[in-house]
Amino acid sequence: MNQSVPIYRQLMDNIKQKIVNGELKVGDRLPSERDMAEKYGINRMTVRNAIKKMEAEGTLISKRGSGTYVSAQPSIESKLEMANTGHLSLSAQIRQKGMKSTRKTLLLRKLHPSGEIQDCFPNESYVYEITRLSLINDEPYALQIVNIPFSKFKDADRFNFETFSLYEYMDDQGHRPTTMITYLRIDSLPKEFLSIMNIKDNQKVFHFDYYGFDQNHELVEFTLSYHLPKYTSFHYITSRSNDVDQ
Repeated sequence: MNQSVPIYRQLMDNIKQKIVNGELKVGDRLPSERDMAEKYGINRMTVRNAIKKMEAEGTLISKRGSGTYVSAQPSIESKLEMANTGHLSLSAQIRQKGMKSTRKTLLLRKLHPSGEIQDCFPNESYVYEITRLSLINDEPYALQIVNIPFSKFKDADRFNFETFSLYEYMDDQGHRPTTMITYLRIDSLPKEFLSIMNIKDNQKVFHFDYYGFDQNHELVEFTLSYHLPKYTSFHYITSRSNDVDQ
């Protein structure tokens, strides 16, 4: 076991992982304190401490004379680090944190680009717009509006973006982004998506603009991505120039 993390906390994380992975479901009975102590080579007081803390969180419930049961999905404690993820898909980042990842395609349509989209793809007569909802443990987490050029992804309307990764598809077409430029701002979610994301009109979210360039340095992706702060963290590094007045 990791000696830098208290043993009771390691046991809590182990139980939560089993719930997230579906090995334990809501309503399932946990092994007895004695059995868990023997299985993990720890004392029963440590097991009891972990169970009590998970009861306080609402994840477990103990029934006198019956045992301890899973009462709810565990709370999300890990946040996704958005500034140091390379080119991992969002779902891969979520799974990397040991959380359950699902996604839904809300809209996939072919349209004439206009406004900001036309500025990104001035030589394209059509683009595909893909609106996707990402969920963590069945709770809405991020809404993404992806725009990709029709000339490079002509069969995108036949691809299942719920089951398979967008970047896997782009890779198959020979135009997976190899360079990504990202801009972040604090913004409001478009009103038509408030109920989908289950947030209020005045609640702010992280708004990322992603510009993805392929190996030929051509723009192949422009994505508007809205993330709930509850599950998102990021960091940045600044450098100071000697030419800047203090």
